[in-house]
Amino acid sequence: MPELPEVETIKSQLSNVLPMEIQDVVYSDVSDSIVKDKDFNPRGMTLQRVERQGKVLRFFFTDTHGNEWRAISGLGMSGSWRIATEEITEKHTHIKLIGTNAKGPLHLGYIDPRRFGVFHLYSPPNEATWLTRLGPDVSKAEFTLEYLLMLKKERPNKVLKPFLLEQNFFSGVGNYMASEICAHAGVRPTRRMKTLTKLELEKVFMAIRIVLDDSIATGGTTFSGGYQDAFGEKGEGVKNLVVFYQKTCQLCKKSEVKKITLAQRGTYYCPKCQK
Repeated sequence: MPELPEVETIKSQLSNVLPMEIQDVVYSDVSDSIVKDKDFNPRGMTLQRVERQGKVLRFFFTDTHGNEWRAISGLGMSGSWRIATEEITEKHTHIKLIGTNAKGPLHLGYIDPRRFGVFHLYSPPNEATWLTRLGPDVSKAEFTLEYLLMLKKERPNKVLKPFLLEQNFFSGVGNYMASEICAHAGVRPTRRMKTLTKLELEKVFMAIRIVLDDSIATGGTTFSGGYQDAFGEKGEGVKNLVVFYQKTCQLCKKSEVKKITLAQRGTYYCPKCQK
């Protein structure tokens, strides 16, 4: 499932080819679960920019009258956007935006084999309401150490690793990131918030930055048969992993990594490095 680094990579790649004058839009015959508003026809509109909030992409369109339209693109388990200068014929392409940019023909395609993603049109006020379900984006200035300390007081019984996956508190964190964050912070994923000291929460905060920066710098992280960026390339973040899918901890280089299940998600940790 694409997490913040993967979505940030796609957002950056899309941003580099915008603005785009849209001439046509094509939806696949099986895109009903993805596209909420098939009546939305952006022909003649301009896709001005794409932004990201957590693991969600935000598309900003303007029509010929200067009115703004917005769409939320959630990538689900297997979604990605593609960029091309000719027709996108890749299997499982459910949305095609066809048009031009400053350099010539441009095609954007949403590809999603498992079809758990969404592409929903919103007016600006309704989009703002939808976004309130997301907590602070962990890559932005709104996410602070003070916020973590507040969560310890307000949610003392939350178990750390599953808590990191709750998007209404930690927008952008996914499963591999959560295991890696706990490892870099030196705390076990099973710890409850109330047991974490201020120093340990500082380490969690710093670990989030480390894991984000490392994965974004390598174009995201691709596991077997998984994520591809907007040009169909795999992310190289696997080389940065210290516990997730590892047999030996890549921090101490000695201890065997343990795998457990927390909140029905595979969780990895080093019994030596993490306390």
